[in-house]
Amino acid sequence: MFEQYAKTAYRGKQAAKFRNEIATDERDSMFCRYQSKQAFYPRDGVFGHCFDNSQNSCYKGNITGAEKYARSILAKGKNELAMPLAGNATNIAGFVIFSWAIIHFCIVIFLFVMPLFSLALGAVDVALEFLAGLSLCWIVSKLINWLIWPFFRFKYNLAVIFNRATGMVEVPTKNAKDFDIFPFEEFNAHYRVQHNPKSGFPYRGFTLLHYQQSMRYDQTFSNQIASAFIHWELLQNFMDVTQPLADIPQFEYYREFDKTTAEFDKANGRPKYFWYRVDKSFLKEMSKADDELRKEFNDEEQLDNLLMGKPIKKLTPPDIFKFPWKYADNIKPESEIKFGKTLWQKFTSFLMVDL
Repeated sequence: MFEQYAKTAYRGKQAAKFRNEIATDERDSMFCRYQSKQAFYPRDGVFGHCFDNSQNSCYKGNITGAEKYARSILAKGKNELAMPLAGNATNIAGFVIFSWAIIHFCIVIFLFVMPLFSLALGAVDVALEFLAGLSLCWIVSKLINWLIWPFFRFKYNLAVIFNRATGMVEVPTKNAKDFDIFPFEEFNAHYRVQHNPKSGFPYRGFTLLHYQQSMRYDQTFSNQIASAFIHWELLQNFMDVTQPLADIPQFEYYREFDKTTAEFDKANGRPKYFWYRVDKSFLKEMSKADDELRKEFNDEEQLDNLLMGKPIKKLTPPDIFKFPWKYADNIKPESEIKFGKTLWQKFTSFLMVDL
């Protein structure tokens, strides 16, 4: 059965008769058994580009050095074409660390909000109690971050690594100390929905699941599936060495190390380190073009098509996504590239825990 399923599952082909019968007991995860029954995202381009609002944070991360630091921590010394991505936690270590980061973030928010709120009500004593208690919690968390966590950071694998050089996906094991490694072609993007108790609207995304093993990478976004399609195309583009990397901030670091991309950039006269040199205001033009393209994509209709195994509408993106540098007015000279955090960014980074 697995052999038959593999032939239909690779490249995201829809074969319901196999999908609906497969993996009832073979997988060690009930979640993965459930996800293996869900619809496939097709293995081809729908939007035809990989740019969405998430690239804004990648742009900022490139400039501040956060992306470089994250690679040094998460890529585990792999080659220059290894892209680590932290999705939903898939092991206990990842869950604990993610929970710690969320709790610390909440402490920081309450540290400012609760005393001010109490003062606004005239409760000075309560404000001081909140300030003292939350400050103590923040100090303890930061001391753990500075004095204890560095000794354990490199012992755990906290991200799934997509390796363009080898064509492999490296998924952290249950103990987070090793990796299970499988070819990217053996993974499929299965539709996933996650409930959001705050808004009542579900998060929609996908589980990138190995066709046979309980190896996965999870991502959920807003209640629309457009972002999930774009992220799925991003992964496919990164792992397909026959085509150049998409021209997005997230991939700027990798472009010079990839032969196919370097040849494309040279042939088309692309400015080196474009996304380090262009003004951040250009991101608004890219986002505007993405918004216009999404208007042609009826999210609800395409979700129904996905769940029913029908073809998804394909869009034709404008050239700004393929040749963004041709539409940018303000590109700094390479000698003027400056990396580093602003004073405000340094302050906010100091408040948070450094994973």
